[in-house]
Amino acid sequence: MKKIIFLLAICFTSTVFSQQEELADDMPSKWRFGGGLGLGFGSNGYFGFAISPFVGYEIIPQLEGGLTVGYQYSKWSDSNQNLFNAGPYVNYYPIPSLFARVHYEYYNGTNEIEYDYSADNFKYNFNESALWLGGGYRTTGKVQLYAGLMYNVLYDSSSSLFSTGLRPILGVSVGFLNKIF
Repeated sequence: MKKIIFLLAICFTSTVFSQQEELADDMPSKWRFGGGLGLGFGSNGYFGFAISPFVGYEIIPQLEGGLTVGYQYSKWSDSNQNLFNAGPYVNYYPIPSLFARVHYEYYNGTNEIEYDYSADNFKYNFNESALWLGGGYRTTGKVQLYAGLMYNVLYDSSSSLFSTGLRPILGVSVGFLNKIF
């Protein structure tokens, strides 16, 4: 009886290890990493910097889900602004080079205005939710370039921190995809 239990234990253990190996071999081919960087200079002492990395996972061959995070810093002659954002996204690829995107983002930031005539600075916090819907074009392969346009369906011109509800999508992603479809 001990020999049978021992043999069953060995068979079960080798089956578990072989399942894990197949899963581990398949996992890297489904991950995608990317993002964007921004740098700007302008009149009136303007300086701006932005970084927005993302990580995505291929749920099924035509559907990718992921998470984005971001940070933006802007400085003018008398004020500066810090803006953080994060949110999930879903991309659907009806054909390999076209995508539709749904992207929720939550923005949280601070704005500080420095007054020359006062020792006190004016500082306030702000936040906003955005639900971006859109789509675009991408190249295929392990390194992908993508471009598109999204619209914030929650946009309210009277209270938004954005000047418009439209946002272009431009970026690069590096993935470990062995196949597109």
